[in-house]
Parts: sequence; structure tokens; C-alpha cells
Amino acid sequence: MTPFHLCTAARSLLKSYRHRAVLKTVQGLRVWEFRNMYHPCTSIIAVHNSMDEILRKTVAPLPSYEMRDKSPPPPESNSLEFMHFYKSLEKEQKLDFLEKLSHDFGVDHRWASDLAAKLLDTQGRDVATILQVEDRLRYSLTPRYRQLLTHISKVQGGVKFLVDLRADLIEFASSKMSDSPHMRDLNSTLKSLLSEWFSVGLLRLERITWQSTCEILQKISQYEAVHPVRNWTDIKRRVGPYRRCYAFTHASMPGEPLVVLHVALTEDIANNIQGIVREFSTLDADEDVNKINAAIFYSISSTQAGLQGVELGNYLIKRVVRELQVEHNKIFKSIQQLKSCVLYKCVCVCIFYIKMNYFC
Repeated sequence: MTPFHLCTAARSLLKSYRHRAVLKTVQGLRVWEFRNMYHPCTSIIAVHNSMDEILRKTVAPLPSYEMRDKSPPPPESNSLEFMHFYKSLEKEQKLDFLEKLSHDFGVDHRWASDLAAKLLDTQGRDVATILQVEDRLRYSLTPRYRQLLTHISKVQGGVKFLVDLRADLIEFASSKMSDSPHMRDLNSTLKSLLSEWFSVGLLRLERITWQSTCEILQKISQYEAVHPVRNWTDIKRRVGPYRRCYAFTHASMPGEPLVVLHVALTEDIANNIQGIVREFSTLDADEDVNKINAAIFYSISSTQAGLQGVELGNYLIKRVVRELQVEHNKIFKSIQQLKSCVLYKCVCVCIFYIKMNYFC
């Protein structure tokens, strides 16, 4: 064998040896990775490292005061990545994640303190200077995560995600799993944002009938909190003749009723609520407007735990009153003319009753 052939054989042998060594190393790493993936300590450390990485990537620094209206928005992928990561966490991990978010990415207290001291120093200056420092101080009190929440609301499914996230915050607080002031501040910030996004001018009043989609009828049944729906016949009766069912919906949460109100149109004031809830004689009847003398608001249910504290119920009642006033004007004329009579008092009692059930 010539020296050339010996060199070629040696090179081939060396290449083969290196290839096998690399394969063994990769396989070894994979085995180590698989063995440690489910090891409690390793898993916890990996999750916490992932949390830190996601938060650093998705929570952008607060722009300077001068650049607050000029900074480009972060990519939509940041919001989607945050949402996907949060949904993948277990309950306890979600608590840890939100505590990290609220504690590490909240208000810059040192910056706010410096501006507060500066505001005190400018009290003897002209009004324009004082107002500018006040505006800077107000901006410095904005938590870093507020920008992230705002950007999440702009992606598909983002508003519903934030409503569910606030439901988690409320659950953690009510179950005493977390009593952190930073978590309370996160909850307060999110509630403020949701109150803006769900203002009454942005809500759509929708009447639910038996012709509504099966999906929304099923949700109406599931969300009923005052008088549970027993079966499909029951829900058919509650949206049928001599009954009205109304719901507020929002463009960012299509097909999702936010708060639902049930009304019974009756000839006389009922003696008890069960007479309204369990009345089946109206199921296949033809509605006769001449037999409608009273409108009894007998049930209201808030469907989204994350919207707790956001004013929706009162506005829905007022809107439904206006709708019924157009449809059955004689009921409300009677109430206006006979404000001291039993009819007016009963309607007020019914509204008070359902409001108490709604807010409890």
C-alpha cells in the first residue's frame, strides 16, 4: 500500500472516529436532558430561568419622557409569546410569574422619588414649569408592564386573555395565595385598563332568542348564576314568548356574553320568584301585547370573573329599560303615573333583588 493510500485510510478512520464521538456526545446530552427534564429541582430552575428570559424579552423599558410618543411599538410576536408562555404554566407557576412581573417590572421608585423632590423645589417657579414637572412625575408612576398589557390588548384574543389573567389575580388574592402589594398594584392597573376598554359606549346590547346561535345559548345556560338552567326546554322558555333575555357583548370578545339579564313580561305582579322561574305555560304561546302589564327583572349574571368591579350591570339594566320602553310603552307610562303604587314598588324591589345577586 502506497503512502498516499495509507494517508487516505488514516484520514477516513479519523473522520469516522470523530463522527462517532460527536454522535455519542449528542446522545449523551440528550439522555442527560431527558433524565433531568423531570427532576424536580432541575425543572423548577428551568421554569424560573424561562420566566426571567420571557419577561426580559417581552417587557420593554419605559421610554424616556421626551420619547414617550415617538418610540416604535414592540413586535406583535412579543405579546403572542407572552400569552403562549403564560397559558402553558401551572397554577402555582402562574403565581410566581405574575409576582416576578409585578415586582421587577413595575414603577421605577427612584426616578419617581427624584421627580417628587424636584416638584417640591419648583413650587416657587412659574405655573408652566410646575405643570411640566407634575406631568413628568405622573409619567414616571407608570409601571413598565402597563405597556405590555396595552400591546397585548391589540392582538387577536388579547383582551380575553387579559380578562382571564385578572381572574387569576383575583383568585390568588381571595384564596390568600398572595398578599403582595405589587400584585395588588398589578390588579389595580389591569382593572383600570379594562374599565376603559369596556366602557358602556363600546358595548353592544344583544337580545338573545331561540334563533340565536347554539353556542351563545349554551353559554347563557352555563353562566346563569341566580336561577340555574335545568335543561334545553328551560332555556327555550327563558328566551321565548313573554320573556326577554339581553346581554352586553364586546367586539374584542365575539360570541362571549359579558353580563346577562332576564326579564319576565307578565299580566300581573308575581307573588314569588319561583312562579316566574318555573312557569311553563308560556313555552309555545303566542305573545299577546294586551296581556303584558308588568316587566319583572328577575335575574342578572356577570359571566367574566376578570371583569369584577367593572361597572356593567347597572348600565345593562338602564339600557334594557329603554328597550322595553320602546317596545311596551304602556308599562312605563303606568309606572310614571303611579309611582306610589304597588306596581312601581315591585319593579324597584325586583331590580334591587337582582342587583344584590349580581354584586354578591
